[in-house]
Amino acid sequence: MKIGILGSGTVGQQLGLGFIRLGHEVKIGSRSAAKLTDWINQAGVKASAGSPAEASKFGDIVVLATSWEGTVNAINIACKENFSGKILIDATNPLDLSQGRPPRIAVSPGNSGGEQIQKLLPEAKVVKAFNIISAYIMIKPKREEGDPDLFIAGNDSEAKQKVTSLAKGLGWKCIVDMGDISQSYWLETLAMMWIYYGFKNNSWSHAFKLLKK
Repeated sequence: MKIGILGSGTVGQQLGLGFIRLGHEVKIGSRSAAKLTDWINQAGVKASAGSPAEASKFGDIVVLATSWEGTVNAINIACKENFSGKILIDATNPLDLSQGRPPRIAVSPGNSGGEQIQKLLPEAKVVKAFNIISAYIMIKPKREEGDPDLFIAGNDSEAKQKVTSLAKGLGWKCIVDMGDISQSYWLETLAMMWIYYGFKNNSWSHAFKLLKK
């Protein structure tokens, strides 16, 4: 399978490495594709870089791994028609950094980041996922204290099943389906709790587990 990634930062690069290890081809889209030379050398022959439009056209599945302030622009320059009918994994978090760190959440109930992206791309199948964990443990997420859970949300059941399968390949044993894309808000607030804990304790290796028994 071919996977396009928008966003050349740590999240995009780490997920790209994980997908390549599963045997997929990955193209990361960036306005400065030349800066991905080291990543390509590390990732191997199934890795490539190009423009955002090239990455979105390339992918059978597209991953959105941009900073929040750059998300709308990234979608626009990637050409909206390239997303039509495709699964879009939304790994973004709507952060407001205008008052410094730690950031504040930039959205409200009913207007989550995931919902805004789905409105921008009504023909895409948006699935919120991978936004509540450090980029460095998005693959092989097992902690010393156990296996964390990955929470996802989206309107399309088949798209969520596909994302679940990908996540399991990356090492996630339990994926929790929270419901439709409106539930993105709660995943984004959960990410805020993850962020605030990290700033308070100067530690970024934590993860969440939903205990049922």
